[in-house]
Order: sequence, then C-alpha cells, then structure tokens
Amino acid sequence: MLLSFSRMVGLKVGLSRAAAGPVARLASRPMSASPVVVITGASSGLGRATAHAFARRHARLVLVARGAAALDDVTAECRSLGARDVAVVAGDTTDRATTDRAVDTAVARHGRLDLWVNDAGVTGYGRFWEQPADEFARVLDVNVRGYANGMRSALRVMLPQRSGVIVNVASILGEVPQPFTAAYSSSKAAVIALGRSVRSELSLAGSPVHVVSVLPPTLDTPIFHHAGNRTGRALKALPPVFAPERAVDEILAAWRHPRVPERTVTASGRAVVRQHRRRPKAAEGAVAAQTLVGQFAASPAADSTGNLFAASEPPVSVTGGWRRRSVPRRLVALAAAAAATVAVIGAVRRRNG
Repeated sequence: MLLSFSRMVGLKVGLSRAAAGPVARLASRPMSASPVVVITGASSGLGRATAHAFARRHARLVLVARGAAALDDVTAECRSLGARDVAVVAGDTTDRATTDRAVDTAVARHGRLDLWVNDAGVTGYGRFWEQPADEFARVLDVNVRGYANGMRSALRVMLPQRSGVIVNVASILGEVPQPFTAAYSSSKAAVIALGRSVRSELSLAGSPVHVVSVLPPTLDTPIFHHAGNRTGRALKALPPVFAPERAVDEILAAWRHPRVPERTVTASGRAVVRQHRRRPKAAEGAVAAQTLVGQFAASPAADSTGNLFAASEPPVSVTGGWRRRSVPRRLVALAAAAAATVAVIGAVRRRNG
C-alpha cells in the first residue's frame, strides 16, 4: 500500500535518526585523497586488479579473501605499488563476522571507511536440472548474501560518518542471462536489484552514502579456471574478452563520481544491455547461441566443484590468459551467424504472431 506524503516524510526523518547507530562518534568528513578501501575477493582476478589500482593511488587497504597465502602475495604487491597501508582479513564473506572484521580493521587503523568494493564471487556451469542443489545454493550464498553482509557491515560505519561509497560488482549477465549459469545469472540480477533497493532506502533516509553497481562483460580473469563445472567439457572465456582493467576503470570512476548509480563496462556491453531491454527474447537467443559456440572447449572435463567450497589453490593471478589465446575467425563468424539467425527467427515469429 502506498504511503501518504506526510507518512513518507516521517519515515525519512525516522530513518535519518536511526542511521546514527552504535558508531555515531565517527565524524562527518570529506572523502580522503588517500582513501580507506575494503576490497572483497582481493586475491584473484578483478578484485586483485582493483587492489593494485588503489595501491598505485596510495590508498589504505583492507583486503578480504578466503585464501591467506594469496592475500600475503597481494599485500606484498600492493605495498610495492605504493599503498600507504595494507591489512588483510582471511575469511568467507558469507559469514557476517568476516565482513565485520574487515570494517573494524579499517576503523581501528584509520578511523573511517571511504569505499567498500564487493567483488568476492563464485560460479558454476551446468544445466539447471543437473546442477546439485547445494552447488546452486552456494553460488547464491556467496554472490548475494556475501554482498549483503558487506553492505551491512560498511553501512554500520558509513551511515553515522555520513560519507562513503559501496561498489557492487555485478555482471552484464545480471541484465542478459546466459544458459548453463542459472545460479550466477540469477545472483547478479539480485545484486543489481539489491543496489537499486538500498539506494532508494538511503535516499529516503537523507543519507549521502552512495551505492554503485558495475556490470562487466567477459573479463580475462581466472574465474573460468576456478568455476564449478558439470557440463562435461572444459570451459573457456566467452568472446569478446576484455582486460580486467576496463572494469577497474569503472570502479575508480564510481569512487570519484558515485552519483552515477550503474556503470556497464565497454560500449559493446552497453549495446547488449540496450538490445535486451528492447528485444529480450532475441537477445537471449543470441547469447545462448554464442554460448554454445564459444564457451566450451572440445576437450572433455570431469565434474568439479571448482572453488565453490574452498579457496583456489595458489598460484592465483589477475588474468586467466584468455586474451593471449587467439579466437579462430571461423568461431567468431559462426557465433555472429548464429546470433543473426536467432534474431531473424524472432522477428519473423513476431511478425506472424
């Protein structure tokens, strides 16, 4: 039921007062030129690249991941790149205690929290009806509950200090779902919706805290090496594959200009999202055709849970080596033809329907 204007005003005032919380002693200050940044999923891929970027900008970092050994490596890298301070929290973000420890570490060392980047994530490939329920649930748990835990922990400080930015790394697949990744696509759609809902609540509360969602396309990260896989075939990165630094640039832009609520990475990514909003069935059919052609290698692969339930074994890195692997022109042409065929079939059906 819709609220009257007066009740909405009262709700806004009440939320603003409630935002003070248990850490109201923190002062309201402008964002520092050497920001205090927490990054989850910092041991690998985009999270590691993001840590490097903020280290170059002399940030004070708190890095969160499950793998303690990999965190030690990232810490050394960030210090050598110019980070003013680096602390680590080894733990699983599905446990609220992990995200609370990260915030408490930032506040204890620096007295504030400027930016929280939610990037810890996992994925698994397979037909929905063949993927074990516990694996499906684990993807949702890490990618949605882990983000919600991070946001709650960050807001515990950001609301009373009346400043801060939360960046949630979502995915284009949250807008344009992909076959064989039902759990991952669902989780990223949930992340986008979570950001939109919490932004509305912050606006009603009169809070200057910002929530920004970043939607990358396929990035050259190790995620396809680490993914759970029940397809029977080895995984590849679905072309086109972009350098993770393209997404890092958008995360940096979100820190500097947080009033832009959602940032889709690359012009081609934005085009795919626009096409899906105009003609969802045709766009989904094209993505499905491209997935069949470009996502799977010819070589067989045994069923694996990947890093769903345990941290990836070292060595881990920023990139997965996918951009060094040339994509045959025949493959690109076949994917384009398949996408065009799906689009034409969709148009004919609509005309005749």
